[in-house]
Amino acid sequence: MNKSALTRATDPSSAPTPGYLYNDISKSLTSPQSCVETMNFLVSRLSKNNPHVKKKSLKVLGKCAAHPASRGMMKRAVVQNPVAIGAIKDAMAYRGSADAV
Repeated sequence: MNKSALTRATDPSSAPTPGYLYNDISKSLTSPQSCVETMNFLVSRLSKNNPHVKKKSLKVLGKCAAHPASRGMMKRAVVQNPVAIGAIKDAMAYRGSADAV
């Protein structure tokens, strides 16, 4: 698990994540253990209250699961963890705080 790349990919700014980070993170998923560690890190980032962090974490999870280098290990790691599934569903339904208009 490349923690510095994951932290850069899910930073709280509104700036978009550079595309090369998705490839770097996906290529580092060479074993089931690295997939589980990466998934746990991203799920922990989903618990943050910043909408940018939530969106970027979901995007990294999706890109890693779809990347051919992970060979389906990331998908398997997510499906086997019910806590991760619940956190992903909660993050997808997140609406944030209302604007003071």
